[in-house]
Amino acid sequence: MLSTRSIRVVIAVLFATLLLAAVQAIAKDGRDFAGFYSLAGVAEQGDAVRVTLELQLFNYSGADLKDAVIAVRQSPGLPDLGSFAPIPLWRSGHDVAVSRQFTVPRREFEQWSTHGQPDVVVTHTDSDGQTWRGTAQLTQRPEALSGAL
Repeated sequence: MLSTRSIRVVIAVLFATLLLAAVQAIAKDGRDFAGFYSLAGVAEQGDAVRVTLELQLFNYSGADLKDAVIAVRQSPGLPDLGSFAPIPLWRSGHDVAVSRQFTVPRREFEQWSTHGQPDVVVTHTDSDGQTWRGTAQLTQRPEALSGAL
């Protein structure tokens, strides 16, 4: 007989599979990058919030990317919050998992944690030297899945 923990893990895996299928469907509608985000280690600092942003992004661009940079932007017109280390090689159809602390204005953080999402952009240069930028479509990873997978 299965234990309660085993049942929870099976349910979490099934839910993750459904979410992944949904992310792939979104990506097929013209999105080159899609995935999940989660927020951890939240600490208030006056009008700002220090938070660890964890991303799992899938490359649906159809190309292997060299030295791709994932950046996190604020609302339009404001400077970027920062970026993750360049990804040496990100193969088409594969995912990357990155994590980094950011200091975010409280208003921006509240948007991420309620009805919005972080504004994540992937920048890469192709073999012809042309620079490409693509916005990632993100879905907040349910808390139940964060520790189960």
